[in-house]
Amino acid sequence: MFFQRPSRNLLITLRDAITHTLPPACAGCDGHAPPRRAFCALCDDVAYPLQNPLCAVCSVPMEQFSSPDEARSECSRCRRRPPNFDRIIAHWEYDGAVADAIRRLKYGDDFASLRALCRGARPWFLRCLCELPEDCPIIPVPSHSTSLRRRGFHVPTMSLRLLLPRRHRHRIDHRLIKTRSTPRQAGLPFAARQANVRDVFDYRASTTPQGPAILFDDVVTTGATADAAAGVLLDAGFESIEIVTLARAPARRSYQAPPPSPRLP
Repeated sequence: MFFQRPSRNLLITLRDAITHTLPPACAGCDGHAPPRRAFCALCDDVAYPLQNPLCAVCSVPMEQFSSPDEARSECSRCRRRPPNFDRIIAHWEYDGAVADAIRRLKYGDDFASLRALCRGARPWFLRCLCELPEDCPIIPVPSHSTSLRRRGFHVPTMSLRLLLPRRHRHRIDHRLIKTRSTPRQAGLPFAARQANVRDVFDYRASTTPQGPAILFDDVVTTGATADAAAGVLLDAGFESIEIVTLARAPARRSYQAPPPSPRLP
């Protein structure tokens, strides 16, 4: 007896039936989220999309401007020391329900939170791909093998596999590696973060890359890691680097991530 592959219409019908019978989980709590959304109504009120005015390079929220032209300008840090990347594109602020969802994943192995985040961010991510150079490689910011063994999964790679349509997954490029383990970045000021990630990345390819590249991470806080990785990619031969991230933290001299909140029983 031969197995007949179910039709696309049947699969869509089954998916819709499951979605309405078992509503998707909220990324930030134990509630249910509407279809194709990341958060329930309560968490959605404290999930903040990144909005202008932003630094044109690093996307740090800039609250006060004296003229509309200044709203498109760079922050003082980017003016003093231009980073190695062209710009950071982010969906949410790393705050509220978004920060809670990412902490649930990283410190509680809550993969449902990641699936929900990517479900809500996917339309935004696909719009980003349309605006960025076509068919350029998408490079996840790597972790050292020690961290991978300890955690057991790699958040940027998992996120990309959930965000990207199947026809674009061949663009994921894993040739950027982290050559040594480093202390955790959380709680360190910007200068200490820069020193922490200096000379820790290497791009290992048999041929010299050309054209632009997209560097992806789940969260960008101070931008020190993204800047160090982008510098290595430029040295390897890429012409320009765009950073794409789910969440961007506010600019603070010392960013301290709050502890993860536990799941409700």
